[in-house]
Amino acid sequence: MSTGGTINGELLALTRMPWHWEWVPAARAGESAHEAWTERLVALFEEWTSEGLVAARAAWPADAGAPFPFTPDQLGREAAGWLLERAEQLPAWSRLAWGAVFVNGRPRWAPVPVVVEFSGPVAGDPNYLMHLVGARGLEGDAREPVVDYVTTSIGDGLRVFALCRSAEGAAYARVHAALRLDVPPTGGAPGVGVDVLLTTLVFEMGLMALIGNGVEQLMQQIADDCAPVDASPARLGFVAATEGGQP
Repeated sequence: MSTGGTINGELLALTRMPWHWEWVPAARAGESAHEAWTERLVALFEEWTSEGLVAARAAWPADAGAPFPFTPDQLGREAAGWLLERAEQLPAWSRLAWGAVFVNGRPRWAPVPVVVEFSGPVAGDPNYLMHLVGARGLEGDAREPVVDYVTTSIGDGLRVFALCRSAEGAAYARVHAALRLDVPPTGGAPGVGVDVLLTTLVFEMGLMALIGNGVEQLMQQIADDCAPVDASPARLGFVAATEGGQP
């Protein structure tokens, strides 16, 4: 019994690893917001990866015939460019979030992208969201999805996790989630109902055990951003503009 309890405790801790989540700006190359965000991400990746790269550089074979190919600056700029390019391709009612999970105090599997879509509710009954997130399964699912219900400060939702297999036989996992939020009046803006859909795919086996809780943490963060505790405008100010449905 004690062994089982220890295993269960370790599994519970594994699924509660803290995540860092933030938004990718909808900015084009050359714009000040684009450059400022890129430099901030470079600094963040330098902080996160410098220690690991020092160890990797020390282990680089002397007879490799080429210098160690990575620098923290390079990793940060490549990650920033990849995220900005993906964010630029999204429609106006969507945003791209990226995250990193912290294991034993150190970030791993970064950046993990999540597409987040906002729209005014298209039906009074939010059960239609279960169809959109494939709660009963989608083509490509290798087994029945696991559905978990999520409660936030301004609305409820669900998170769907499914193991999948591509046409080529490669294994991956999908996470789809949905929220029905009642955003209260803030900063002079009226209250508004908002449906939020989140989508991500992961291919690393270790990440599959962590991504579900990570997406739930993002769902909670979105709800908090939509309804700040003081009278200031919601940090996701574009939410009110989606009232009436997406284009």
